[in-house]
Amino acid sequence: MTALPLTEAARGATPTSSRVAAVTRLHLARRINVLVVPLIITAVVFVVTIVIQVAIQRATAGGSTAADYAAGARLNPAIAWAQTGYFVALGVSTVASTFPLAASLGTTRRDFALGTTLAHLLTSLYLTAVFTALLGLELLTDHWFGGFYVFDVGLLGAGDPATFAATIAVSSLLCLSIGSVFGAAWLRFGPRGPLAISLATVLVLAVVLLVAVPSFDALTTAFRPWWLVVGAAALIVLSVGGTFAFLRRASVR
Repeated sequence: MTALPLTEAARGATPTSSRVAAVTRLHLARRINVLVVPLIITAVVFVVTIVIQVAIQRATAGGSTAADYAAGARLNPAIAWAQTGYFVALGVSTVASTFPLAASLGTTRRDFALGTTLAHLLTSLYLTAVFTALLGLELLTDHWFGGFYVFDVGLLGAGDPATFAATIAVSSLLCLSIGSVFGAAWLRFGPRGPLAISLATVLVLAVVLLVAVPSFDALTTAFRPWWLVVGAAALIVLSVGGTFAFLRRASVR
């Protein structure tokens, strides 16, 4: 681990990129949490999914066509949802548990926020690379030699590698960013911070739902997938900006 300089003069002599990189290395030093736990979650979901699909195949033997079975199996979103909660929690911990240590080593709040954002980006790229490789292996083995759909699911692009990779990259970065703003809000306001964000989110969703319901059919017809990309990008920017803002006045606990 590289300790950050403690004096203002030393900080001025150290390039900003080096200070940001030091924060990023501090986050990535937790290799078990960042690199190993997502693989363990994936392995558990993989085994459970295969067990369930074997049971379904036996229960419906001769009662459905291969196309019908594939369509149903692709509705399984387990591999996506299983990682979502963990990556939000990881985003919270990268800020809430690491900020006091980084501050004690002399880092500025700005450098910590930038380094955290970079660490989240690298983590999302790592997960994207691993999952895309597993999707490729699933397709090459004709769904693990038994018609088991784990990564080739509709929510992640139904087997299209480009859509799959983009979905994993954006969604994992979104989860980490949302977690980071919750962690920063907790450092700034205590338990009231995350509670206020949650209540505001529920209120916004309720207003959007009330406005959208009368035009639901028209919106469904006009819907385009890129709307989700734009929405996710906006949430990522909003979350990163919120993290920066909260950390500016956050106390070192």
